[in-house]
Amino acid sequence: MVLEWMVKMPGWEGIVLLGLFLFLLLLSAAPGRRPPNFPPGLPMLPIVGSLFHMQGVSLRTALRNLNKEYGNMASFGIFGTGVVLVSGSSLIKEVFAHKAASNRPQMLFTTTRSYLLSEGKDLHLGIFGGNGKKWQELRRFVLRHLRDVGFGKTSCEPMIVEEVIELMDHIQQQKGQPIVMKRLFNRSVVNVVWRTVMGKRFPYDDADVAKVIETFLQPADTNLLHPLFYIPGMSKAAVYLPIWRNATKSLRDLTAFIKGEVENFICSEDCDVNHSLASLFLKEIQSHAGEKSFFNTYEMKAVIFELFTAGMDTTSSTLTMGVYLVAKHSAVQQKVQQELDEVVGRDRLPSYSDLDRLPYTRATIHEAQRVLDLVAFILRSAAEDCTFAGYDIPKGTVIVANAEDAMTDPKLWKNPQEFDPENFLDTDGRFVNNEGFIPFGTGKRVCVGESLARMQIFVFLASLFQNFTFSLTSDEIIPTSNNTFSAPAIYSAVAHLRPRL
Repeated sequence: MVLEWMVKMPGWEGIVLLGLFLFLLLLSAAPGRRPPNFPPGLPMLPIVGSLFHMQGVSLRTALRNLNKEYGNMASFGIFGTGVVLVSGSSLIKEVFAHKAASNRPQMLFTTTRSYLLSEGKDLHLGIFGGNGKKWQELRRFVLRHLRDVGFGKTSCEPMIVEEVIELMDHIQQQKGQPIVMKRLFNRSVVNVVWRTVMGKRFPYDDADVAKVIETFLQPADTNLLHPLFYIPGMSKAAVYLPIWRNATKSLRDLTAFIKGEVENFICSEDCDVNHSLASLFLKEIQSHAGEKSFFNTYEMKAVIFELFTAGMDTTSSTLTMGVYLVAKHSAVQQKVQQELDEVVGRDRLPSYSDLDRLPYTRATIHEAQRVLDLVAFILRSAAEDCTFAGYDIPKGTVIVANAEDAMTDPKLWKNPQEFDPENFLDTDGRFVNNEGFIPFGTGKRVCVGESLARMQIFVFLASLFQNFTFSLTSDEIIPTSNNTFSAPAIYSAVAHLRPRL
């Protein structure tokens, strides 16, 4: 009746009313509204979500305010995508342990990388880009065979020690001159990963690797909750936009490097006998020849890309921040060195087997990871309609673990806002774990390289502080972290060779 009345109205009045009616009808059906029984949070409008209510503040400030005002289950919208921020260590672990929270949302950088690796044939490659059965099979294969080639086991420690020795030789050659610490560790860390994954290492004068390291786009430069990433269809359309191609030049350079390395490996004579993950992956591809399988050269390139980049940035950033924080706190550096001298001495390098006998050193390294909080907000998406903490979460909702909250919760930490190794020590000086410590993520998608990263971080830092005393120059810069990732300090340091005992 109403529609018939509007049509019969004379002139422009009927046209305007009809247009308004159709607009409101479309608006009511548009995505972006708050679903029934959704967690409380910012107003969610059709199409735009909560964007108007997040103007004028940084992302981290907005998320902190959201947690403070609405509690441990809070929500907002980005265009048509609902987002739930999960805070509180216990609730984070409960939610992310559930298979319904195991998907990864489409990320513009991940789809671009997949597009480049597969020449446009697949936008969801690898462990990072895949979901469901593909993700399960690839992750299971990689974890199993990384263990087979010694990844994270004591058998790979000699490789780490070799890189530590070469790095310390490089540091000693500086003869007390300031060392720019940014990217100092990247090549050493990558070499450990590359020897496990590809069966070879890069010499210090490798120009191709130097270029990749120098131009590598750090995760801290990206914001995985940027509205641009959530424009409908953008993940597929962006790869064709000239402005996006220019913005992702470093990603393209890295992708080309990985493709070249893998293709050269496949064509090499020793690819079948090389005891590496790449060799085992290639054999798995051959075993599925003629079958429909997730194991193909595109997936192989994607997995190797992921291991390379994860090792190059996350572990290197932790080492960079570890040296900075310990050098800045001379009393901590002295205690670490005293413990190392008493337990290990100077006749050999620290070993991962010394870990339990070095509680203060271990606590210091953990505290550096906590303060850095490299992945402050961990993103997943609901694989199916599910219910958490009494709220209904529709399939496709982005679920964000507030790791920043867990790593600074005053209920869990003695001194959450400061660098203090005592956060990981009991009253008797013994090392204690903390449920809020989640630097490698949590749940079904916890970092596949965690075991190796832990070993590398310990052996590198313990060896460096055993042999050098670091002091900072006056040019330090602490980046303002307003994205989903954090960045280590940018600084120079002087390494003073410690006198022999």
